[in-house]
Amino acid sequence: MIKKEMVNLVSQMQRRWANIVIEIGQEYKKKNNVDNLTSELMQKIYAFDYCDVLFKPTLAKVDQFRSSKEEFLSYFLGQNNTCKEDSGFAIKNWKSIEFNNYKITEYNNYLLSMGNYFFKDQKNEILKVEYTFGFIKINNNELRINLHHSSLPYGG
Repeated sequence: MIKKEMVNLVSQMQRRWANIVIEIGQEYKKKNNVDNLTSELMQKIYAFDYCDVLFKPTLAKVDQFRSSKEEFLSYFLGQNNTCKEDSGFAIKNWKSIEFNNYKITEYNNYLLSMGNYFFKDQKNEILKVEYTFGFIKINNNELRINLHHSSLPYGG
């Protein structure tokens, strides 16, 4: 059984991720520089400084699997032309992002969370997305994401 403090760490990391994505959109809309926020996302949320990171973005069809910082930034900001299909997921100016964990599991200091998250836009329209996040423990109180898989629910 997973310890309550590990569930809390995962939930805290999910909130940090959501807050940064929302803040990127807010600052971008105000035409402010978002370099510090994207740096925080890459260094304090994702595990790029510790290991390889695997990313399957929600709205990617052509370059559907990613692993470099440049590919992540392309998806979140849509500005570096690394992946031509990207329009900037974080700059869509989300109003809120809510995680609903189906389950969180731990094995040998590796944590996985799976569930749905809900992105509310400025028109109060909600985008439901399925996710799996993998977390490495970098110390007793800190996690980093090294697996991020997001997809839209099956529509068939």
